[in-house]
Amino acid sequence: MKHWILPLLLVVFASGYVASSVVITTTSLPKGRVNTAYSAVINASGGCTPYKWAIASGALPAGVTATASNTTASLNLFGTPTIAATDSFAVEVTGCEGHVSQVFYEVAIQPRGSYVAITTTSLPNGTVNTGYSAVINASGGCTPYKWTLAFGALPAGVTATVSSTTTSLNLSGTPSTAASDSLAIKVTGCGGHISQVSYNVVIQPTANHVVALNWNGSTTNDVAGYNVYRGSDGVTWNRINAGLVASTLYSDSNVANSTTYYYATTAVDIYGHESNKSPSIQAAIP
Repeated sequence: MKHWILPLLLVVFASGYVASSVVITTTSLPKGRVNTAYSAVINASGGCTPYKWAIASGALPAGVTATASNTTASLNLFGTPTIAATDSFAVEVTGCEGHVSQVFYEVAIQPRGSYVAITTTSLPNGTVNTGYSAVINASGGCTPYKWTLAFGALPAGVTATVSSTTTSLNLSGTPSTAASDSLAIKVTGCGGHISQVSYNVVIQPTANHVVALNWNGSTTNDVAGYNVYRGSDGVTWNRINAGLVASTLYSDSNVANSTTYYYATTAVDIYGHESNKSPSIQAAIP
C-alpha cells in the first residue's frame, strides 16, 4: 500500500485593518494686526505620519510664514504682518498613506491704529435699596473685547454684564450695603492689548438731594404723557418714571451725592408712539 504524503499548505490570511484618514482639526485662525507678532497653529490627526503640509491655494498674510512641527502633526504660522488685509488661503495635509485633508481659512490683518482703551473715567455713586445703573465703554483696537474685574469688588447687589458687541460693560442692580467700593476694570482687545481703569463708587445709606425737572409741553393735541430719562454720560439712558408723567414736572429723589446726571424727556401720544429725546440737561449733585 502506498502512503501518499500530501504537501502541507500554509495559508496566512491578512487581517483587515483600515486606518482612519488624516483630518485637519483646526477650523479657524485668529485675527492679526500690522507690525504686531502673529502666531497660530493648525493641527491634524488620524492616518499615519509623517504628514506633508502645503498651502493649496491663496496666500498667507504678508510677513507670516508656515513651518511644519518636528512631529509633522501641526503647521505653525508665525511672523509679523506688514499689510492690513483679509487673506484667504487653503491649507492641505497629506498622510503617509496618501489621504488628503484640506481646510479653507480667512485671516483679517487689521491696521495698527489705536489700541483698545476704556473711555469711561468715572462711575456714578448710588444709594442703598435704589436701582443702580452704569455703563463702562471702550473703543479702539479690535473686537471682541474681554472684560474682567482686575481687583476690588463691585458694590454688593450690583452685577456686571458684557454687551452683545463686547464694547461696553453694563453695571446694574440694587445696592444692599452702604460702603465705598474701590475696583479696577480691565479690558483686553482681540490683539492682546489691555486697558485698565480704577473706579471708586460710594453707596450712601439714604438719598438727601432731589432734582426738580420741568420742561415745555408738546404743542400737539394727542399727547398722553411724558417719559423722563436719566443717564450718567449723556449717551446711555434709563427711563426713571414708572408710568407716563401727565404734567411737565418731575422730581427725582433717587440721586447720589457727588454725582453728575443727565436728563432728557420724550412725549408719548395716545397711540403709544414716542418722540425723540429732548436735548439733555446736566445736574451735578453736591
